[in-house]
Amino acid sequence: GEITLESGELCNLVECFPNRHSDLEDFKRTIKFAYLAAKTVTLLNTGWAETNRVMLRNRRIGLSITGIAQFISNHSLAELKDWMREGYKTAESYDDIYSDWFAIPRSIKLTTIKPSGTISLLAGATAGIHFPESNYYIRRVRLAKNSPYVKILKQSNYKLEPAVEDPEKTLVVEFPVTVGENVKTVDDVTMWEQLNLAAFTQENWADNSVSVTVTFKKEEEKDIATALNFFQFKLKAVSFLPKLDEGAYAQMPYEKITKEKYEKRIRDLLPLDFSEMTSVESLGEKYCNNDVCSI
Repeated sequence: GEITLESGELCNLVECFPNRHSDLEDFKRTIKFAYLAAKTVTLLNTGWAETNRVMLRNRRIGLSITGIAQFISNHSLAELKDWMREGYKTAESYDDIYSDWFAIPRSIKLTTIKPSGTISLLAGATAGIHFPESNYYIRRVRLAKNSPYVKILKQSNYKLEPAVEDPEKTLVVEFPVTVGENVKTVDDVTMWEQLNLAAFTQENWADNSVSVTVTFKKEEEKDIATALNFFQFKLKAVSFLPKLDEGAYAQMPYEKITKEKYEKRIRDLLPLDFSEMTSVESLGEKYCNNDVCSI
C-alpha cells in the first residue's frame, strides 16, 4: 500500500538508511544518488504502450527510508522530523534540476515508506517504519532442498530443518539476528504510538503513502474502530495484525529469543564460504568470438 498507482503504472522504488548516516548532510548526499537512480529508471520504456504513457507522464518515484525505529532510539523524534523535511526538500530540488536536464516532467510523487523486508535485513536495519518483534530473534528463510546454499549453511553450523508444509522438497534455515538492545520492540509500544509514528512520517516525508502494519495487543482490539475513525484523515492506508505470543503457525518468519540464546547461536557459527559456488557461468554473459559462440 505504499504507492498509489494509476492503472497500468509500475512501482519505482529506492531506499535509504538514515540510521547509517553520520549527519544530515551525509543523508542528503545519499538522497541525491538514490533520487538519480530512481529518476533514471523513468527514462526506460516497457513493452506496454499504456504503461509507457502513464509512466512517462507521471515520472513517479518512491524514495523510501527504513530503519526508522533504530533512528528514533539513537537520535530523537525531533531530529527525525528535521531529517525528513530537509531530505524531502533535497529530493524536490534535485527533481527540479534533473527534470530540466533530461527535458522530462517533474515527478508527480517522490517519497514513500515501503515495507522493506529483505533489503532491511541485508543492511541490519529494522523494517521500514515498523518496530521489531524483539531485540533478538530468529529469522527463518525457506529454500529448496537441492539448493547449493544448503551445503554451505550446514558447514557453517546454521540450523536447517524440513519445512512443515513441504518436508520433501523444502528446508527452513534459521538466522540469529539482533537490532540493538536500545531499540523499542512491539512489546514496548502501543497501537496508538505506531499509528502516530505512521501519521508523523506521512506528514513529514511521504507524498506517496506509508506502508504500515500496526501490531495490536488483545486489550487494544476494542479500540481499533476508534483508531481508524481518528486516523482516517492522517493515513492513506493501514493494516492491523494481532500480536500472538505463541505464534500463528509453525516455523514463523520471526521468533523472539533471549540475548543468551542469541549469543550461544552466534558462538556456534562459522564464517560462510561461498567460494565453491563460483563457476564459469557466474562470470557473466558470453558472446561470439570470431567463428566460435559459447552458449
